[in-house]
Amino acid sequence: MVRTLGSRAMNETFETMAMAAIIAVALGAFLRQRGWGIAIPLVIAGAVIGVLPVGPTAPPDPEVVLVAVLAPLVFGEALGSSYLDLRKVRRPVLVLAVGLVAATTLGVGAVAAALVAMPLAMAFALGAILAPTDAVAVSAVARRAGLPRRMVSILEGESLVNDGTGLTALKVSLVAASAGAVTLLEVGRIFTAAVVVGVGVGAIGGYLLSLVLRRSKDLIPANSLVLVAPFALYALAEALDGSGILAVVVAALFVANRQHADPGHAGRLQSVTLWKHLTFVLQCLAFFLIGLELPDVLSRVTRTDLRSLVILVPVVLVTLIVLRTVFVFAMIGMAKARRMEEGGTVRGAIIVSWAGARGPVSGLAAFTIPVAFATGELVPARDLILATTFIIILLTLLLSITLTPLARALKISSDDDSALLARVDAQLARAALDRLTDLEVEAMDAGTPVPASVSDRLRGDVERRLEAPSGLATESTAADDGVALAAELARAMIRAEQEELITMRDAEGLPDALVRPLLQQLDVRERALRSQRP
Repeated sequence: MVRTLGSRAMNETFETMAMAAIIAVALGAFLRQRGWGIAIPLVIAGAVIGVLPVGPTAPPDPEVVLVAVLAPLVFGEALGSSYLDLRKVRRPVLVLAVGLVAATTLGVGAVAAALVAMPLAMAFALGAILAPTDAVAVSAVARRAGLPRRMVSILEGESLVNDGTGLTALKVSLVAASAGAVTLLEVGRIFTAAVVVGVGVGAIGGYLLSLVLRRSKDLIPANSLVLVAPFALYALAEALDGSGILAVVVAALFVANRQHADPGHAGRLQSVTLWKHLTFVLQCLAFFLIGLELPDVLSRVTRTDLRSLVILVPVVLVTLIVLRTVFVFAMIGMAKARRMEEGGTVRGAIIVSWAGARGPVSGLAAFTIPVAFATGELVPARDLILATTFIIILLTLLLSITLTPLARALKISSDDDSALLARVDAQLARAALDRLTDLEVEAMDAGTPVPASVSDRLRGDVERRLEAPSGLATESTAADDGVALAAELARAMIRAEQEELITMRDAEGLPDALVRPLLQQLDVRERALRSQRP
C-alpha cells in the first residue's frame, strides 16, 4: 500500500512536470519567434493555469523541483559568460555581489521588522532572499536593451556571484531565528565555509570536467557527463556546508574558459549548441513554475498576513530600488567616478541601478525556509515571506521591461565593433594566408607540390576578405579533382585563424563577447569541411 501511494505521488509529480514543461516550452517558443521576452508571460501563464481546475498544478516538493531546474540552468548561464570578461570588471562585481547583498539583507530586514509583526531574524531572511538579482532575467534584459559590453559583464557577473552570498546570508538568518541569536564568529564561519567550499568544489569539478572533455575520444558520453555534473556539484557543496550555486558557477566558468582556450577543441561547437537548447528549456520551465506556485502560496496567506502583505510589498519594492540606487552611486563616488561605459558615469549608474530583476533563485531561497524548526516550533511568518517574495519577483520582472526605453532615453547604446571586427578579420585572413604559404613550402620540399588550381582558389578566397572585409566567409574547395586536398588545406587555414584569434584575445585583451562568436563561425566552417568526401 505504501509503495502504491508512493508510486501514485511520483506519477503525479512526473505528469505535472511533463505537462508544465510542454506548455512552458511551447509558449516560450511562440514568444521567442516574435522577439518578445519570455519571463513575464510565462510567470503570468503559470499563475493563470495554477488556478484552473485542469492542467498542471504546483509541484508537491517545490524545493527539490526548483533545485533540479536551477542547478543546470545556472550552469548553462555561466557557460555563456566569460571568466576573462568578468575578471576585467571584478571590482564592481564583487562590491555589488557582496556589499549590496549585505546592505539589502539588513535594509529590507529592518524595514520589514518595523512594518509588520515579524521577528528580526525572519525579516533579515526576507532581505537575504530578495538580495540576489536573477542571472536569467538580468542577462536577457541587458542584451535586449543593447547595453555596452562592460555594463552587461557587470550585471551578469553580479547576478551569477550574488546568489551564493544571498543564500549564505539566508542560512545565517535561519540559524539566528532557530537559536535566538548568532555571534559574529558564527556568521564568519558560515560565510567562509560557503565561499571556500563552494569555490573549491567548483574549481575541482570544473578541472575534472575539462580534462574529460579534452581527452575523450567520444563526445557523446563526455557531454552527457557535463549535463549531469551540476546536480552532483550542487549536492556535494551543500553537503559540505558550502554554496551549491557558487560551485556550479565556478565549474561552468572553468569549463567555458578551457573550451575557448583550445583552438581545436573538438566538442566546443556541440557543447555550445546543446547548452543553448537546454538553457532555453530550463528558462521557460523555471519561470512557469514560479507562476504555478504563486496561487498556492497566496491561498495560504491568512487575513492578518494579507493586510501585512498589502503594506509590505510596495514598501519592500521601493526599499530594494532605493538601496540599489544609493549603493551604486556611492560605489561610483568612492571609486572616483570611474567610467562604467561610453555613455558616462551617471547614466551608466542609472541603468545598473534599475537592472535589479529577481527570479527563480529568490523563489528557491524562499522554499528553503523550513515549516518548523528542529524543536518542533513553527517558523513564524513563513507564508508571508513566501507571498512577498513571489509578488516581488513578478513586480521586478514587470519593471525590467522599462530598461530598454530607459537606455534609449539616456542615449546608451551597444558598442560599435565594426572597425574592430574588420581589423580582426583582416589579421585572421593574413594568418590563414601565412599558413597556406607554409604548407605549400612543406609540400614542395616533400616533392608533392600543391596544384596551382587548388592554392590559387584558396588564396583568392582569403585575399578577397582582405580587400573588402565582410566577415568570415566559407572557403571554397577548388576543382573537383582537388576537393580532398583543398579541404585539408582549408582546415589547416582555419586552425591558423583559430590560433591567431585566441592569441589576439590573450595579447590584446579582446573581449570574449566578440571572440566566442567568431570561434563558433570557424568551428562551423571546420565541421563543414570535415563532412566533405573526396
